[in-house]
Parts: sequence; C-alpha cells; structure tokens
Amino acid sequence: MTRIIIDSTIDLPEQYRRQVHIVPLTIHFGTEELLDGVDIDRQRFYERLGGVESAVLPPPSQPSPDAFAQLFDQVEAAGDSAVVLTISHKLSGTYQSACIAAEGRERIFVVDPMPASIGSGILARYAIDNAHLPAGELAALLERRRQDVCIIGLVDTLEYLKKGGRISKTAAFAGGLLNIHPVLTLTDGEVTIIGKARGSRQGN
Repeated sequence: MTRIIIDSTIDLPEQYRRQVHIVPLTIHFGTEELLDGVDIDRQRFYERLGGVESAVLPPPSQPSPDAFAQLFDQVEAAGDSAVVLTISHKLSGTYQSACIAAEGRERIFVVDPMPASIGSGILARYAIDNAHLPAGELAALLERRRQDVCIIGLVDTLEYLKKGGRISKTAAFAGGLLNIHPVLTLTDGEVTIIGKARGSRQGN
C-alpha cells in the first residue's frame, strides 16, 4: 500500500485531507507556538493575522526530521510505502527535514513539488488519485507532472507582501495609493511578480 504524506502548508479539500497523513509546521505569534492545523486552523490564523501589529509575518518553523521519522516508522512497521510532498525547498526547510528522515529508507520517497500551497495541493490530489501505483513509480510520475502546474494570482493587498519581505515599504505605500495589484506566479518554487494591474478588473 502506498500512503501519501504531506505537510500542513499544502491546501486540500477536506475529503482529500482525510486520505493523507499531515505533518504540521509550527507558527509563532510572539512567544506563542502553535501547530498549524492542530492548535490553529486557517480561518483563525487569518483572523489573528489581521490583528497583528508587527511589521513582519508570524514566522513558521519547519517540522524536525524526527517528526517525519516517527510517521515513517509507522509506515514501515505496517509494511507499507509512502510518497511525501512538502512545501518547496526554496520556501522552507521542511523538504530537507523529510529527506533527512527518509535517508536509508527504501520505501519512502520525498518529492519537492516546487509550486507552493494550491499548486502543491493539485499534485497531492493527483497523488491520492494514483495511490494504487507503487510508491517509486508514483514519485517519478509526480516529478514529471509538477512541470505542468502553473499558478497565477492577483493580490488584493500589498500589506502581506510587505510584511513577508517581498516588496519594500515604499513600494507597498505607493502601490496602495495608486490601487496597483501585483500579478504573481511561482517560478521554480519562488514567488515572482510578472505584472501589475491598476485595479482588480484589469487583472482579470
């Protein structure tokens, strides 16, 4: 049996989330540490984010290799195999933690999906739908198919790009005054601005 393991950054509808094992990242609100998807859900995260006065986003922490290793031990004890999907290695050390935990395990295959969030969710759903395949074959298939995923999005506010360090405070201020909305894509796992729209209609 091939099991699918993901980290908590990957977006999936609830009916799919019930078919995977999820390793949570840790989110820091000041000195408070919360496990993503365990101690705090997406709705509560954004509610709290709206009230944060800090100039930076609450930093997430990657799971330790041991967090993955414990799950891998369970997979192997059951005689199963696993395909692991994480957030891109360019955005987090989560992929590296999974690789360290998988070292020397012949039935555990870690795939870097490169796209983030929704893009990773597309690959995760594809993995779930094809979990009847041997794990090694499925992992190779996902590595080929990840090149077909293209994510383009229009951002309504520049505030979180500023807090995340993607743009300067000056650019965020000027963009807000001019009602400029950046058009983003993901290139090799990194967020890239590919255009700018004056108002939301021009971004459609």
